[in-house]
Amino acid sequence: MWSRDLDVLVPMWQGADDLRVREGPAALAALTAPGARRVTVPVPAGAAQRAGGVRNRAAVVDAYRAHRDVLARHRPRRLLTLGGDCAVEVASVAHLAGRYARRLFVLWIDAHADLNTPASSPSATAHGMPLRLLLDDDAQDALPTPACLSPRQVALVGVRDLDPAEVEYVRRHELTVLDAPTLDAQPTRLAALPPPDAAVYVHLDLDVLDPSVLPAVAVPAPGGLTAAALARSLTALRARHDVVGVGITEYVPQLAHDQQALIEVLTAFGLTDAPA
Repeated sequence: MWSRDLDVLVPMWQGADDLRVREGPAALAALTAPGARRVTVPVPAGAAQRAGGVRNRAAVVDAYRAHRDVLARHRPRRLLTLGGDCAVEVASVAHLAGRYARRLFVLWIDAHADLNTPASSPSATAHGMPLRLLLDDDAQDALPTPACLSPRQVALVGVRDLDPAEVEYVRRHELTVLDAPTLDAQPTRLAALPPPDAAVYVHLDLDVLDPSVLPAVAVPAPGGLTAAALARSLTALRARHDVVGVGITEYVPQLAHDQQALIEVLTAFGLTDAPA
């Protein structure tokens, strides 16, 4: 089992503007052995008008502040975040960046880079902006939070559906990218990305899996990973590195699917009672 101080369930859906992902945290929690403490973050129930180039901005900001306050109260050093949409990751990663500073290394395992700003986003949804918020202050119209990561602290894994502005950002900042075909063929490549002394945070948007494997996600994208390759990658990562945080997002349990792929991945994380 992966030991952690706190599990936070953050049923925010407004960042994706997709009510379906609200059910994801509770469904994931039901499949996951609890850590030392489990808390559900109170988030707004409804939507809000678009503001500052972001849909439902007021609700997203309120949820972020509630999440941040829970983390400040419990002060975890090892943290599991079950979302909701990907915008929930901003508070969790920022909290651990405050704990581990430049030792923190973030593996952004996702079909999408989430590197848009309110100005560049075609959809104006906050769930396409969290990594940019963590890296740059130029996205703060979405959330009032200072950047806390440098490009050297991040690797993009499995990304394949990027907007033009995101492609340019990746190129300009020379972000490390490990694509899905490479990882499928060489699962141990994931463990080679963080520095030896890193404190690793793993962001997992379940849409990194191919839709044929797990269709129950908010924004499916073809060309993704198999569950077996992702599970082997995570097992190798945990064997070599200190994983201090995990975030799992964008699950839509209402859609028809076989849970076996999801259970395989959760087991590799050490989040179930089954041996990894």
